[in-house]
Amino acid sequence: MNEPPFWEALFVLVQPMVHSADGCGSQTCPFRDNPLINRRYFHRPKTGPMRSLFTLTLLFPLLAQSQTLVSTLPQPRTALLEEFTAINCGNCPAAHATATSLFAQYGAQLVGVEVHGGSLANPSGSQPDFRTTDGAALWSQFDVNFQPQGKVDRQALSSASSWNAAIGNIIFQDSPANIGIGSSVTGSTLNVTVEVYYTGISPSTDDEIHVALTEDHILGYQQDYGNGAQQNYDHRNALRDMITPVAGDPVAVNVMGTLVERTYTLELDPSWNLADLHVVAFVGPASGAVYQVRQVDADGGITTAINESRSILDLGNIYPMPATDQVFITVDPATAGNTLVLRDALGRMVTQERIGTGAINVVLSVADLKSGVYFASFAGGEARKIIVAR
Repeated sequence: MNEPPFWEALFVLVQPMVHSADGCGSQTCPFRDNPLINRRYFHRPKTGPMRSLFTLTLLFPLLAQSQTLVSTLPQPRTALLEEFTAINCGNCPAAHATATSLFAQYGAQLVGVEVHGGSLANPSGSQPDFRTTDGAALWSQFDVNFQPQGKVDRQALSSASSWNAAIGNIIFQDSPANIGIGSSVTGSTLNVTVEVYYTGISPSTDDEIHVALTEDHILGYQQDYGNGAQQNYDHRNALRDMITPVAGDPVAVNVMGTLVERTYTLELDPSWNLADLHVVAFVGPASGAVYQVRQVDADGGITTAINESRSILDLGNIYPMPATDQVFITVDPATAGNTLVLRDALGRMVTQERIGTGAINVVLSVADLKSGVYFASFAGGEARKIIVAR
């Protein structure tokens, strides 16, 4: 079936209407019965108690756009680590330690969510209960049969020893879409705005937006075969609720230059510590690798289009390209004291150079490296591709 022409879709988008749960609104909706428009442009979110969502706008490239949360410039992908864990899993703390180390290594390039489930998540006595309906649905969806395991950007389930390589490979890839978040709390209601901007061509026709609420630094029981059972274990990034349906919130139009805006609300449980709540949002295909993920504080957190301007940690000119023996990289003098790291395509460090006072150029030797693609970056800065050829 062919898609409706642009003018017809545009008329739908600007037609005044009050949106309702089925996406069309008023009692008379001349477009709902048009299968061409209905199938593609009307959003029908699944809603349940305590949560709701609302489609604000879907703007085509030819329309004026006014994004404030997301950059319109191409950005690299970021990595989502979903850990499947449980309080009575004695092997899980070792995986938690690996994840904590990776968060320190990758900074904002990596976002984590701990999903407690399985029979070992069943609490007894005063043990904390981190089980959620949405968490159980994720365990079922991904066919998780034991813990600890994890998914990096919703790829195959893997053990903690595989996470670093998977993350390192992902963050140097270009993302077809950027995502931004704004979050605030009014009374007991969480209000979340998400913006997605397509800077490239999406490889999928069925992209989804996912938004989750996590709580960090929850002290409670954890079985630990390495150090003995702990009564005040620091539980990190525990999933509290999926704000969108577990299956995601469908993106109707995902062509390059499109801005998508969505708003969501959730009633907060009074037992949750507001200061440790975070909103995690990511976008990707219904079945496939996540494009980009971001995280902000639930109470007043916001991403901005800061990447529209250059950071001092961003690298300048890189030459020659491809390189054979040496590669010259221009850096900002303000980076003095930082370490420039060169990694291979799997994210493994192959060499590094500490920046001296007043330096504006760094010379990295690549004479001993195999031909291939490498990535140079400062911690917290954008990674740049370097090609070595013999």
